Amino acid sequence: MNYKNYIKNPVKISTLLPKVFKPLTKKNDGILLEIKLNWEKILEPRLSSCCFASSLKKINNTKILIITTDERNLLELSYSSNAIKMQINEFFKATVINEIKFKKSLQN
Repeated sequence: MNYKNYIKNPVKISTLLPKVFKPLTKKNDGILLEIKLNWEKILEPRLSSCCFASSLKKINNTKILIITTDERNLLELSYSSNAIKMQINEFFKATVINEIKFKKSLQN
């Protein structure tokens, strides 16, 4: 029996909760979570079925959404990046995304 996985001293839940919820306190994580939850509502079904939002980065006050898709749909999505950005910003009724970048998924 391997004892490395067991905690020798019990830990209070109140000490574990800040470690769990700290990543959610970042402002961009809440926006990314809302984008992921409403992805089908924001985009038309043709686009939302072939890609997904993977991360949101803020570089020099520019919010960049990274969308992951397979190689077949990469060119089509790059042409409709302005439409995707406008649809996301219209959904939130504010400028949430300034730029969109695309990333090729590793899965086929």
